[in-house]
Amino acid sequence: MRRLTISTHFRGEAPEPAGQPPQTDPRASSVSVDAVGADGSPAGISRVSYETHATFTGETTFTESGTMRFDDGAGELDVSALADGTLGPSPEPEALHGAVVFRIPAGRGRFDGATGMITSNFLLWPARGKFDERQVAVVFVP
Repeated sequence: MRRLTISTHFRGEAPEPAGQPPQTDPRASSVSVDAVGADGSPAGISRVSYETHATFTGETTFTESGTMRFDDGAGELDVSALADGTLGPSPEPEALHGAVVFRIPAGRGRFDGATGMITSNFLLWPARGKFDERQVAVVFVP
């Protein structure tokens, strides 16, 4: 079993939530990626993107699931929120601050059979539909 640690800075878009319960489909691409194996050697990942579906479960809580893609299709990870994420006020004007933990139930391509967890911490500017996010993933690949 190989262990990879992937730290990614994303910038993305999240359309204004609509429906009942409110839902949106965030998508993002990496600005920077640092991916290493358990021994500290480079893991050969240069780009990450994702598309998810988020459903608000309360005024400040949401659940989310989707797919992450690596290096234009060399591998994919399915992700789903381990528990409700949180989104609330931020000291930064016009921004909301949020966080969520994802589990990795499956992977494909170079991540076939992968498992693991991802933490996400982000700022969302709802009036612009833009967000800035940092994720750290620990991925186990057979």
